[in-house]
Amino acid sequence: MKILHADDHSLFREGLQFFLKLLDKQVVVLEASNIQAALDKLALESPVDLMVLDLQMPGMSELDGFFAIRRRYPNLPIVVVSGVNDARTIRALIDGGARGYIPKLASSEQLMEALRRVLRGEIYLPDALFLPDSQAGATADDKGTLTSRQLEILPLLAEGMQNKQIADALNVTEGTVKQHLKDLFRRLEVRNRTQAVKEARRLGLLRKE
Repeated sequence: MKILHADDHSLFREGLQFFLKLLDKQVVVLEASNIQAALDKLALESPVDLMVLDLQMPGMSELDGFFAIRRRYPNLPIVVVSGVNDARTIRALIDGGARGYIPKLASSEQLMEALRRVLRGEIYLPDALFLPDSQAGATADDKGTLTSRQLEILPLLAEGMQNKQIADALNVTEGTVKQHLKDLFRRLEVRNRTQAVKEARRLGLLRKE
């Protein structure tokens, strides 16, 4: 398993390397100190199984580097580990296909749990992260706030669209849709698409039939 860690602070890279190697005995950790070095590593070492990305590195401004990588490698799982704690930025990352956001201030236990969940195909967000109330109908039932992308997916689910159709409608990959659905089911505490639509209607996130 190859994991690429891109961060301009060598001390942080060294520290995180220890935890990344705990994920699996076969983990090979690749490192990059800026966005161009990260792109070069991806070109040389592809396929990479996971990228751990900082948002603040030389040669990039927060979201630019993330989306530059997403455009070139749309199926590469990317988890952001950053000190940036702006809800709009984090929401844009998740909507853009990031598998998760881990604050740099997270404990080692939180870090490991987040990475394991991402490797299982889940989307990780800190429990304390919430969207504005205007976009968070589910908070009334304490079921975890939905991202704006998940709120876009819900009505398409209600129409009976399959993953490929949803991906085409939202101009994202089918894999991205699958990851959002997994997280959506977890947040709504349901097991399938039918239950998700029913629960969303109950919470007022969709029009009732």
